Amino acid sequence: MDHLNFVESTLPLDGNRPRSQYLDLVVNGSSLRASIGEDLLGWTSTLLRSGWDLEAGIGWIASLSLGLQDSLPGGRVELYVCRECGDLGCGALTVNIERSGSVVRWSEFGWDDSLSDEPYDAIGDPLEFTFQAASYDETLRALGERLLARQRPPAPTGPQWRRDPGFVAIDL
Repeated sequence: MDHLNFVESTLPLDGNRPRSQYLDLVVNGSSLRASIGEDLLGWTSTLLRSGWDLEAGIGWIASLSLGLQDSLPGGRVELYVCRECGDLGCGALTVNIERSGSVVRWSEFGWDDSLSDEPYDAIGDPLEFTFQAASYDETLRALGERLLARQRPPAPTGPQWRRDPGFVAIDL
């Protein structure tokens, strides 16, 4: 069985922008981002990025658990999104997540850059991971608790377009 983890990582430099921290997906001890390749994922991050919306991050963790995301066809979930806005319209690496008994399977990795039900573009090397459901669920539960324990109000500076009243930022 495969093993999922999340590791704090720093996004590559992007022009004059400061480096940003995010939680990267790690499968069997290797960064999924590095395994797939910087040419495809260089300008992306997971939704668990320092300063981004905590509620959206917790929702994303739930989508990883359920294999369900409202903005995508049934069973598909975003893994890496635009590092500027997190919007599917900019493109995202998505995966099909299925639960069957005591296993969770990730398959059909692909690039999705539309908000319609159009098929995704499969990535070059087909990947598939099978996780033991109890361990997978415990990893996601512990991650959610970690993020909730470290929540903070937003800083008074920086991009404000995501900052509605009650906004709480992810703090890594």
